[in-house]
Amino acid sequence: MPVCINEAKVGGKFRYEWTNGKGNTFHITGEYLELKPYNRIVHIERMHLPDPKPDNHIETLFEADGAGTLMTMRMTLPDSQTRTAMLATGMEGGMEASYIRLEGML
Repeated sequence: MPVCINEAKVGGKFRYEWTNGKGNTFHITGEYLELKPYNRIVHIERMHLPDPKPDNHIETLFEADGAGTLMTMRMTLPDSQTRTAMLATGMEGGMEASYIRLEGML
């Protein structure tokens, strides 16, 4: 992740950029709508592949789960075509790999 800009406050913006080391890149921009420490994050996210895709409204919840934390993420897209296009990028597998890696660090 060569670029990671994050203003974690309501109205704050973020930009994350990824590369696969072979010249292929993509990035995400967005804005925080709500932040409730240790519990809830609501934000708007735009994928750029390279052109911006429609807004993705995301709510992330955190709750105690035994000795750990359960994270639930709900993504709301404007239509099924946008969802299909996003899933076709392989983002689902990339997200899962990231969460597995993070879990191994905890």
